[in-house]
Amino acid sequence: MIENQNLKFLYLTVFVCGFVVMAFEIIGSRVLAPFFGTSTYIWVSIIGIILLAMSAGYYYGGQQADKSQNSKRLASFILLAAIFICLMNLGKNQFLMPLASLGVHALIASSTAALLLFGPTAFLLAAVFPYALRLGLTNIENSGKAAGRFYAVSAIGSILGTFLSATVLIPAFGTTNILWILASLLLLLGIIIGRQSNKILIGITVLSLISNVAFSRLSRPYLDVDSAYNRIWIYDALAQGREARYMSLNGHVNAGMWVDNPISEQLFPYSEYFNLCEHFNPSFEHCLMLGAGGYSYPKLFQEQYPDKQMDVVEIDPELTKLSTEHFHFVQASSTRIFHQDARMYLRSVQKKYDIIINDVFTSPFEVPFHMTTQECYQQIEDRLNTDGIMLSNVLGSIEGVHSLFLKSQVKTAISVFDNVIVFQVDDGQDAAIKNNILVAYNGLEKQIETSQKNRVQNMLDQQIVLENLNSATILTDDYAPANWLLQQ
Repeated sequence: MIENQNLKFLYLTVFVCGFVVMAFEIIGSRVLAPFFGTSTYIWVSIIGIILLAMSAGYYYGGQQADKSQNSKRLASFILLAAIFICLMNLGKNQFLMPLASLGVHALIASSTAALLLFGPTAFLLAAVFPYALRLGLTNIENSGKAAGRFYAVSAIGSILGTFLSATVLIPAFGTTNILWILASLLLLLGIIIGRQSNKILIGITVLSLISNVAFSRLSRPYLDVDSAYNRIWIYDALAQGREARYMSLNGHVNAGMWVDNPISEQLFPYSEYFNLCEHFNPSFEHCLMLGAGGYSYPKLFQEQYPDKQMDVVEIDPELTKLSTEHFHFVQASSTRIFHQDARMYLRSVQKKYDIIINDVFTSPFEVPFHMTTQECYQQIEDRLNTDGIMLSNVLGSIEGVHSLFLKSQVKTAISVFDNVIVFQVDDGQDAAIKNNILVAYNGLEKQIETSQKNRVQNMLDQQIVLENLNSATILTDDYAPANWLLQQ
């Protein structure tokens, strides 16, 4: 009969492995985010591949458990898993960069990445469970009770791994550090379970961990920050012969500024189109901006309209902090900031605005689908004054590939507002996906096709008319395949 002390070690084993495998899955999304984003495709890839690897691991671990039962073999699974985590942590960027540049569909690329980077570790951690269960069985009569206890302990570990990784580990330590922390946890467990009998594997694991710690301490030409919502990179580079600073969120450049002129001159011209708010509503006083990112437009708004009021809704407080520290954002007394989901804010606020700027669709990989729907546009319309204007930045092309999302947004906006006008941003770039500014309002059509200001007139000249809207889809909270449309 197995000793009670050994049984406690086996419970500890399945608990820790359950914890690590779920934390590893959550962290996996942050590993892939800078290269593929965090869309549904990415989560499907990570969850599907890890489940596939775990299924194979359960089968393999069960086979090995029937052949022999010893703690050294169990410890080898754990130590090998720690080694694979270290190897993945060291080589992930070098592998993902060329993979992301191939231009294949996000689902295929992310599944390939998940299989090679996460598969071996998930396989080995899954193999631990049936092997530990076999070691813990005392007799056939209590096998059901024993299996239930092992499953329960493992599930509790998985639950803690899920919640702690998202709420504590990611904000506190960052992706790279968390991975070697998980590997260290497995190393310690492997030593305890194997009673130091796997000296070669222990030595390899220790060397791998030393390499990981040293790698995480190397200076990098970019700032790498994990927030509760985003994997954030900030870095400097030359653009048009001038020094520029960029903010990348989950693999896509979200904001930028000219280092020598961080406020008045916008690095990305689309944000200047938000100044059309004055052209369409010259007497506006109160403006709401949904999604601030690197605070490019709030900075410009504060400079150009110092007597106007702006409320900014940005879900990620870390972006506000980083924009203050690295992008010359200084909050004016007339600016209020709310760290909240935009739909939640629209639903709860009673205040009405003259202008609402929607800038949450900033990635070609993914968009917050709940902000694309008819119900969301209706909430925006409800928060506008009688002569209020909505301006929304929407990525897409006029026709062909990447046009379905833009057309769906135009048609959805038309279902709520009396008038919808679209301007394609003239940024001097020949890109497949362009920024487009939707201007929507109620009441009679405004006869304001011309402006005395040359810059405004240049924007007005970029008005486009989308054809074949009959085939476009009005998105609703019940049916909003926004990210799929974005890729079409």
